[in-house]
Amino acid sequence: MIRRVCDLLRRLAAERRGGVLMLFAVSLVPMTFAVGMGIDYARAVRLRTKLNAIADAAALGAVSQPMMNIVDDTQVGAAATAMFNGQAAGLEGLVATPKVTVTITHPEGATSRAVAVSYTADSRNAFAGILNLRSIGVGGASTAVATAAPNVDFYLALDTSPSMGLATTSAGMATMDQALGCTFACHSNRIEINTSSFPDLIVDTARFAINKKYNGYTQINGEYVIFIDADGSYIYYNKTQNVAARCNQGGRDACVYNRDGSYVDSYWYAKNKGVRMRVTDERSAIQDLMTLAQQYSDQNKRRYHASLHTFDHKSNFKTLVAMPGPTAAANLSTVSSAASGIDLVAVNDRAGGGRPPNAEAGTEWLFTSFQSVLTQMGSIMPAKSGQGSDQPGDTPQAMLFIVTDGMSDENIGYGRTRTAMRDEQVAQCNAIKARGIRLAILYTEYTPESVADDEPYQRGLALKAIPNIAPQLTKCASPGLLYTVKTDQSMSTALQALFAKAMVTARLTR
Repeated sequence: MIRRVCDLLRRLAAERRGGVLMLFAVSLVPMTFAVGMGIDYARAVRLRTKLNAIADAAALGAVSQPMMNIVDDTQVGAAATAMFNGQAAGLEGLVATPKVTVTITHPEGATSRAVAVSYTADSRNAFAGILNLRSIGVGGASTAVATAAPNVDFYLALDTSPSMGLATTSAGMATMDQALGCTFACHSNRIEINTSSFPDLIVDTARFAINKKYNGYTQINGEYVIFIDADGSYIYYNKTQNVAARCNQGGRDACVYNRDGSYVDSYWYAKNKGVRMRVTDERSAIQDLMTLAQQYSDQNKRRYHASLHTFDHKSNFKTLVAMPGPTAAANLSTVSSAASGIDLVAVNDRAGGGRPPNAEAGTEWLFTSFQSVLTQMGSIMPAKSGQGSDQPGDTPQAMLFIVTDGMSDENIGYGRTRTAMRDEQVAQCNAIKARGIRLAILYTEYTPESVADDEPYQRGLALKAIPNIAPQLTKCASPGLLYTVKTDQSMSTALQALFAKAMVTARLTR
């Protein structure tokens, strides 16, 4: 009997099947809590994802264009905080309102803004609360960086040297070459000295069809004339001895004069024939640019002012519109209207005794003077560009736009250059840029047609210089702000593209 009882106890001690049930019963509770806590964690992750999206929205909102127009950082920070809290208030699972911190800095000056939105929050637990773990902490951050479109003063300097009389289209070049044997328009008031070079400019009405836009005769100083184009040129008929004296070359009985009594020239011919030239395209390009600038100004709620200048011979720098003060009314429409006054320089001006206006003897053919225009513009523009913000004491950002074919033709102390922009003038450009002024150049590509009729030595110098023009202008311009326009391309489109490239944009970082 005792042996049987001992055997029973040994078998009972060796039995394991009941232990599995017991172990399962013991582990069931922690397993239930583990699954529940996993669900709590997943809920916290989803909540964090939503809060991150709200932080992104608050940061981006603080650098939106309307907010960039607000210069008070405290006001911007309060708006970002309110936006975050407003969107977060509707989220489920939050223990309390998140703690939000908005930090605003200006990494690139007053017109830039970096907004960092960071937060901490607690996600409510459903299961772990039984163990007194009532929440899971979550946090995140987002940063948005933007540069506001600044208030800008645009200084526009346009090349009006003789080579800017080149036709801008292949068809225009062919028209000029066929009629005059020259592809660009010579604007010379002394052309009557050698009329054999321009046989079609002193004309009779049978040989040279003139589009008579005005009918009927008018008496001017006792002479009978008829106007022939809107620029005010008119035709003298051989009615008196005085007129006959003017028109007695080659036995012709009619000739064309400008209203000041000077002969018309191939520049007049190009305009009368509707040939587009670089100098006339400059007019429309500036007018179109002012329209675009006004659109930017309206969209960005920024003040844009502009000045307009032309340059050629060193003695003939002109200001068509001066830069107004920073608080003055917008003047873009004024510049647009004044652009119609952009004109090709008159070579060998009669009033100057055979020289460009106010030029000294020996400099008759020296165009274009980069030394002069850079010196003149340097004196007109501010000593230091402002950042263009609305912060007290700040001034508009200054930008210089130059439109040129890039061929230097001046005397800089050692004779005629006839080269690409020289290193001395690149140094002038660098000095301007060092003042914080951005310098943009529209290069109207110089072509051999511009010097086709030059005497051989000067033509050789110019042709040798052409490959170096763009590299030198690139050095002069601010990085990325050289744009080239070629024959048969639109100068207006190119100038607008250069303008757009010079403006700033916003960006988002994480």
